[in-house]
Amino acid sequence: MKKILTGLLLFLLIFWLAGCGKKAKLEEKITEKVFEGATGNKLDIDGDKVTVKGENGEAVTFGDNKWPTSTLANIIPEFKGGTVSAVLKSSDSILISLESVRKEDASSYFEKIKKDFVNDVFTMNAEGTTSFTGKNDAGVSVTLVYMSEMLTVTVSALQQ
Repeated sequence: MKKILTGLLLFLLIFWLAGCGKKAKLEEKITEKVFEGATGNKLDIDGDKVTVKGENGEAVTFGDNKWPTSTLANIIPEFKGGTVSAVLKSSDSILISLESVRKEDASSYFEKIKKDFVNDVFTMNAEGTTSFTGKNDAGVSVTLVYMSEMLTVTVSALQQ
């Protein structure tokens, strides 16, 4: 009887919170707890931004639709010719996806990046896709891929 009463009270609390505009926040918290229970990793949902933290303290963030401001991101200039659609961040790498990017703006950005990332260079132009990979003197690598008005920027400082 106690379990039924507790369950009923929990249901009424959830129903009441949903009616008070708290539904989205409650759904986030429930999702976080289910994910944490299933994987053992910590999940933090904050609107469109989702952060997963592993047991070793490593964190990966998805969905932050602003150009990142971390030390690693500051190694390259911010691209301002498009709209950031997704950001994936960890302690040693960043992937930024942009959309609505004009080919001329992407080409200009490629030229800026090529000046500082002159080691282990690889470029490719084929079938409407342009890509560049290079490393700077500190061993940080950058990869740019432009295709169909989309630009993907990856910065990586992986330790060898």
